[in-house]
Amino acid sequence: MNNNVLVTVHGLQHEIDDKEGIQTKQTGNYRLVAGKHIISYKEYFRDEETGRDATISNLLKISGDTVTLTKRGATNTEMTFKTGKTHTGFYETPFGSMQMSLDTTRVDIKEADDKIEISIDYGLDMNYSHVSDCTITMVIESLN
Repeated sequence: MNNNVLVTVHGLQHEIDDKEGIQTKQTGNYRLVAGKHIISYKEYFRDEETGRDATISNLLKISGDTVTLTKRGATNTEMTFKTGKTHTGFYETPFGSMQMSLDTTRVDIKEADDKIEISIDYGLDMNYSHVSDCTITMVIESLN
């Protein structure tokens, strides 16, 4: 895979009546380090609360059957997904921090020479209350 990649992330919360969910496409950088796929990319958006432009730096690590996404910037969190495992941590925003729990039911990773496709199903709890069952899909593909 090339060092320059396109990262497409599509998130869907099943309990919310929104069939399209949220999708973002960003360019990023890819490295293979000690058998782990490492992808870094930034998300740029307008913060509707403050009216200012905001950035989140993302670091995606794929190792075997485990996916870890670390976010730093406008929000801060680390999310680890592995089938049958629960990950707890904090989701930090400018307005405060919330306890987060991810109960992963499925992680599917497909690797090809110029593309990695990831699909994850998980339950999301915030502050000990179930928020939604979610699906996130990520496609990382080489840019020519």
